[in-house]
Amino acid sequence: MNVILIGMKHCGKTTLGSALAARWGCPFYDIDRMIEEYNSSETGQQLTVREIFTTGGEGRFRELEAKAVCDLFLRLDKSDGSNVVAVGGRTALNKKVEALLSAMGLVVYLDVSPDEMFTRVTRSGLPPFVDENDPENHFLQLHKERAPYYQRLARLTVKLDGLDADAALEKLCRGIEEYGRTRNTGR
Repeated sequence: MNVILIGMKHCGKTTLGSALAARWGCPFYDIDRMIEEYNSSETGQQLTVREIFTTGGEGRFRELEAKAVCDLFLRLDKSDGSNVVAVGGRTALNKKVEALLSAMGLVVYLDVSPDEMFTRVTRSGLPPFVDENDPENHFLQLHKERAPYYQRLARLTVKLDGLDADAALEKLCRGIEEYGRTRNTGR
């Protein structure tokens, strides 16, 4: 089964995605890393997603994001094993790739309270999409705007408030297992 993790920045997509893939012994794909690789191969510059967004603008970033998702969709379509994918916080809002994400596998929304996520975000510096003049309120507003998109796209939502990485991984695994059981039994 392919699992596609969606949610806001710092909800745990990369951390939990790589841990889940290690547990299952399957490949892990991080759309942000793929964006960085595509940008590097096209421009020769080693930039982070934050730098790509800041220097190239949102249009360039979305172009690379769509390319990464399309290429990954084709790769996973030919795969017979399980795969785990972590997508960027806005990837699920990109209308150009929304259907591909759903077609790739089980879309799981990692739901963490906006207050907890804002604390995580500020540890590594404000992302370029957050208003520096009122970062907390802007982040909370972004969460309020994005949450309905995540909820609509996801077939499974896993609440992770207050959990460390190990406990969050266990809850994610239980949620996926339960989803698989109910899907197989028709309940």
